[in-house]
Amino acid sequence: MESVRREWKYFDITVVVVLALLAVYACLAIHAATAGNHSVNIPSHVMSKQIAYEVLGFVALFAGALMDYRWLRKAHWWLWGISCVLLVAVFGFPATMGAHSWISFHSFSFQPSELAKVAIVVWLAKYMSDVEEAEVPDYRLRRQWIFLPIILVPFALTFKEPALGQALVMIAIFLTMYSVFARRGPYAVLMFFVLGVIALGVLATTVFTNQTLAFVDVLMKHHILKGYQAYRILTWVDPNFSQDKYGYNIHMAQTAIGSGELFGEGYGKGVLTSGGWVPNQWTDYIFSAIGEEFGFVGSAILVLLFLILCHRLIRIAQTTTDTFGMYIAVGIVGMFAFQVFENIGADMYMSPSTGITLPFISYGGTSLLVNYFAVGIVLSVGLRRRRARLQAQFEASKGRLA
Repeated sequence: MESVRREWKYFDITVVVVLALLAVYACLAIHAATAGNHSVNIPSHVMSKQIAYEVLGFVALFAGALMDYRWLRKAHWWLWGISCVLLVAVFGFPATMGAHSWISFHSFSFQPSELAKVAIVVWLAKYMSDVEEAEVPDYRLRRQWIFLPIILVPFALTFKEPALGQALVMIAIFLTMYSVFARRGPYAVLMFFVLGVIALGVLATTVFTNQTLAFVDVLMKHHILKGYQAYRILTWVDPNFSQDKYGYNIHMAQTAIGSGELFGEGYGKGVLTSGGWVPNQWTDYIFSAIGEEFGFVGSAILVLLFLILCHRLIRIAQTTTDTFGMYIAVGIVGMFAFQVFENIGADMYMSPSTGITLPFISYGGTSLLVNYFAVGIVLSVGLRRRRARLQAQFEASKGRLA
């Protein structure tokens, strides 16, 4: 009991406070986006469900923190395998809004791609920590071929649903963790690839706009991209593209954010939000409701909360001596950071809209519970970092005696 009490001194209460503030933001924004909106797509009793999800989310948070995260190291293949089986199983259930993303039983529904993201983090953390903890670490590229099926199988299944946004998050998780794991040559290759993608994105939206539009049209004609996916890219490349149809969602989201100006129009007073003019505002475009009603200041505070959350999780990664726990924390941070950037960026034409929800803010059950549990796992790493440090010292002393 005494050891448990000592461990809980390392519990990061700042993370809990930040999550509580994000929960307040979520409830206010979802209520604002749905109170005056009579769309048939809005779930019944949306606010009562969201509040219930928040309560269950905090239960999941503390459950993850109480759990000894190290057992995940033994279960990494099971988690990855089960998540892939579930990703296949979704195709046996009816499509929801054109995508086979959910496993539904009556009033219960589950989104396997959310679990798959955490499973990828755990698997990569196990492999990377095994390499680093070896007596002679082997970072050669030919020993890293296993990364391809581990990432590409869930990526392909998720892309097939189709859920491009979730699939891209999986790639972002890998790139984040690999940037910490890679050494010298591989790291340089990775950085060159990332910088190349960024440069291509800038050139595609500035210099070679017409060529990009033509290329996307070819991808759509050859059924490599779904029609709505292609149109999302087209509206990103050319903000004036089809504002009355395919670009309507993004255009209205940006208009709502702009109308909030510095301090916002006031809670419940946003014309576009209260009038339901922004489609799917309670999910993919929830940031536009915050931007319109709370303005730049309210939006900046929200971004600051995300930055504090990521900073605290990174701090845990820095202070633990357990490489497996460190990689777990890095992967979770990468998952959140990419989703936040992509969701908010899409509302402001900074990135193409891919259907990614805003973590802890958008309406949802599976995503919210998994996100809370993921943070709980990182808190578990922080709680046990003293034990990991003592174990590392003990192993080092044994090595010296030997």
